Amino acid sequence: MKPVAVLLFDVDGTLLITRGATTRCIWQAAEMTLGHELPRMQLTSGRLDQQLFNDVLANAKIANAAKYLDHYKSTYLQLLDVELSAKRDQIKVMPGVRALLAKLAPRDDVLVGLLTGNFRESTMSKLNYAGIDAAIFKIGAFAEDSDERPGLVAAAMKQVGEHVSSSQLIIIGDTPRDIAAARQAGTRVLSVATGAYTLEQLKAENPDAAVATLEMTQPLDQLIQLAHQSRHI
Repeated sequence: MKPVAVLLFDVDGTLLITRGATTRCIWQAAEMTLGHELPRMQLTSGRLDQQLFNDVLANAKIANAAKYLDHYKSTYLQLLDVELSAKRDQIKVMPGVRALLAKLAPRDDVLVGLLTGNFRESTMSKLNYAGIDAAIFKIGAFAEDSDERPGLVAAAMKQVGEHVSSSQLIIIGDTPRDIAAARQAGTRVLSVATGAYTLEQLKAENPDAAVATLEMTQPLDQLIQLAHQSRHI
């Protein structure tokens, strides 16, 4: 069997940004769900969608967020799809992403997937309106698959099967939470500074490699080579 490296891409800040659409819809959906205005706070990058809802309600001192989650999720997904459809020209695909995905797509020594805190449906909406073909991503771990980001790695591992070890996985993300999840799961991690964190902030968390943008492909190529080699160890 040919050695395989599994590349798991985050979405927001890594593949694309929605220029505020995600945040606007989170607040709007939360307020529609609760039926009143909520006090604003800074939303933390790298949190799962349900965690962000929990954060919003905790900030408003509202207990039992789980009771409202299904209604919130349905409302949020509808609002987001409408806004992204109307403002698709404002969605920005991050530098180097299209070229990198096109380069990876025909390779038989890599498996390209997603590992994101987004709900599955919102992920597909974002990719669709950004003009990124979701078919390139053969596996995916989404917010529905775990209550914590490290659990998403376990969900991805189940999809690739027992013949692939955690050392063959490479998480590609833009936050320290991606790095922490990788460390906990024993995977490699490439940090990219196209989100809310600077290159220096990401490097301080000691990822396996860090780049300013995904236009810089050599570090990822090196991690892929290491992932191939690890299969034989």
